[in-house]
Amino acid sequence: MSRNPATTSWWVRSVPGWHAAFGLFVVIAALVLLIGDDEHRLRAAVAVGVVALTYVLLGPRAARVRDRRSRIYLAVLVVGLTVALTGAPTLSFLLFVAFPQTWFLTGSRREGTLWTVAVALAGLTGMTLGYGDSARTVDIAVSMLVSTAFTCVLGIWIWQVVSQSEERAALITELESTRAELAAAHHAAGVAAERARLAADIHDTLAQGFTGIVLLAQSTAATAPPGPTRAQLELIEGSARAGLAEARTLVAAMSPVDLEDTTLAEALHRLAERVSRESGVAVDVVVAEDLRGLSAGRQVVLLRAAQEALGNVRKHAGARRVQVHLVNADGTATLEVHDDGVGITEQDVVAASGFGLAGMRRRVEEAGGVFEVVGEPGGGTRLLVAVPVEVPA
Repeated sequence: MSRNPATTSWWVRSVPGWHAAFGLFVVIAALVLLIGDDEHRLRAAVAVGVVALTYVLLGPRAARVRDRRSRIYLAVLVVGLTVALTGAPTLSFLLFVAFPQTWFLTGSRREGTLWTVAVALAGLTGMTLGYGDSARTVDIAVSMLVSTAFTCVLGIWIWQVVSQSEERAALITELESTRAELAAAHHAAGVAAERARLAADIHDTLAQGFTGIVLLAQSTAATAPPGPTRAQLELIEGSARAGLAEARTLVAAMSPVDLEDTTLAEALHRLAERVSRESGVAVDVVVAEDLRGLSAGRQVVLLRAAQEALGNVRKHAGARRVQVHLVNADGTATLEVHDDGVGITEQDVVAASGFGLAGMRRRVEEAGGVFEVVGEPGGGTRLLVAVPVEVPA
């Protein structure tokens, strides 16, 4: 089984220790060659130096990403050990660091076993030639066989431990991710339930109260003689109607959006009809493209943006006509709301805060979209929302 050690925290933490161990063995080998009396110790020193240099150049990278570098170094290690032990058999202790490296720098049990056998053969060949005594060949072969078996058993066991640790780490990560998603879903459900409760409370209290005030003011004004009293009643009626419109806007903004049984285009048409009926502003809706590829979350974002935009038109724009265009082109769904009202200045857009334009901008940007509001005094206002289309898998 192959794995990338960069993904294993245990492996990453152990890398400096392996480097330190290799450096220590190289230093000891240098001291042994310096004080030893082997006839071909210069050749052995050159071989050890080549192996050490190769490790410095390739080892740090190969220890984290087992690729071609690992195989190049291990090949140099096998050849270098053979040459070094031929020149100085007393360097046989280097096998203690060479055997673990065959597993440290390989990506599978099979490859680790093959390189272990290669190192054992290098040790057998080098020491046999170095000692020049064929009588020792059997003892060296037995020693290499025992070392190979022990190294393979230990390496396979360590790989099994690491594999189980990685599986547990993956399960823990998946569990934490699922827990976070569940918490987010509970939070979203709680927010939606609270918004629905507030919308119902506003509808049943404030909206009904303003409706009653409007009816009382109308009925009283109808019987009152012309004069200051009727003017005051008309002023009360106008204020109550403004409060009623505000309450209805809040109810529409906080009511849960249900697009399961209807399309976004139908929801926009119903929204436009309600705004036109309640405010007298003519709202034209044009949906130019099929929106079936648009994810439910982004449909909600667009519908909320349309609700907020039309609510602002009703409250602030003083417009007579509003055009709502929704198009889907080049993988982007674009909603444009353009009114012929009093317009909005750049300073008003920058100063916007709370749950109005700033909240809409935040909602759109969280969906990966672009939000833009432009206008000029007397020239109306244009709101643009563009979100990427998510095609379901």
